[in-house]
Amino acid sequence: MKETKCDNVSRKHTIITILGIIVLGFLMLVSIAGAAQLVDIPNSGSNNVSNLTIVLENDIKIQDKAIEINPQNSTAWNIKGTDLGLSGKFDEAIKAFDKAIEINPRDSLAWINKGFALGDLNKSDEAIKAFDKAIEINPQNSTAWNIKGIALSNFNKSDEAIKAFDKAIEINPQDSMAWDNKGESLGNLGKSDEAIKTFDKAIEINSQDSIAWTGKGLALEDLNKSDEAIMAYDKAIEINPKNSMAWYNKGDALDRLNKSDEATKAYDKAIEINPQLKNLANEST
Repeated sequence: MKETKCDNVSRKHTIITILGIIVLGFLMLVSIAGAAQLVDIPNSGSNNVSNLTIVLENDIKIQDKAIEINPQNSTAWNIKGTDLGLSGKFDEAIKAFDKAIEINPRDSLAWINKGFALGDLNKSDEAIKAFDKAIEINPQNSTAWNIKGIALSNFNKSDEAIKAFDKAIEINPQDSMAWDNKGESLGNLGKSDEAIKTFDKAIEINSQDSIAWTGKGLALEDLNKSDEAIMAYDKAIEINPKNSMAWYNKGDALDRLNKSDEATKAYDKAIEINPQLKNLANEST
């Protein structure tokens, strides 16, 4: 039963990381476009969600006005697509990105963002094609390689994903996110020792990388090193006390060590931060 739970947690962690990166990608474009206030809005809580919705709706109106003045304003179409994507309106977002691409077919950022939206619709094959187009336009775009790897990983093509992450790392060796993602894929392939080395590289680049510490903990658990895994999770939690997966995985490691009371506290903390993890816990029992 414990092995099954650990497997479920590992897969859930990967999915959460991927979704987080996709949202980050949207936020990056919004920040570049001058709407950086979105980055400061937390992603949980009804008030924060309401505030974000208002900001997005207002910004869409601004972009619509810019498009009305100049229908060939590809930047406005790109930003509108980003706002729609953050609003969860992925089909509409794709239409906006397509318009930006129609105006400027060599807009690699529009292709990347279209890929983001396609990925959120679970259209991994189409998303990969969009990222490939961005790479064709700019082969040195490490972000495109990184996101292509994420799409491949999401499509259970971990071997191909690693090649994409390696290309991103070749272009930008200091990209800790690419190292994080490569570690995830290595873990998915059961290559735990290699995964640990990869996460250690991410940590070397950015010691405050909570995702890397969490991933390292998962790889250590796969090697039955629960005590060391707990130390990694504790570091992840120290960096980001709201890292629900670090709390949940810590609970799993404690459970393996038959420390039931401590495990329950860790699980409860994880569920307090992210109530959706309660469903994961139910699936594991």
